[in-house]
Amino acid sequence: MSKPQACDERDGLIGKTEETLLKMADLAKNQAEALRNGNENVVMAIDKQIEMTLGDKERLLGALQQHRAEHGC
Repeated sequence: MSKPQACDERDGLIGKTEETLLKMADLAKNQAEALRNGNENVVMAIDKQIEMTLGDKERLLGALQQHRAEHGC
């Protein structure tokens, strides 16, 4: 399978999506630790961050899908 042609816009969207997914994983790890430590306030604060980051991820995946549909890359 060949590598797709270079596309700065696609590559930027992929990079931002990857960063967002890694941020979600980090937030989930921190939330699990706060939960384990019984720090309910931190759990709830992180939960809000996760919700916002999840929205970012959904928008980025949608933008990537739209870009691929429009540009075929």
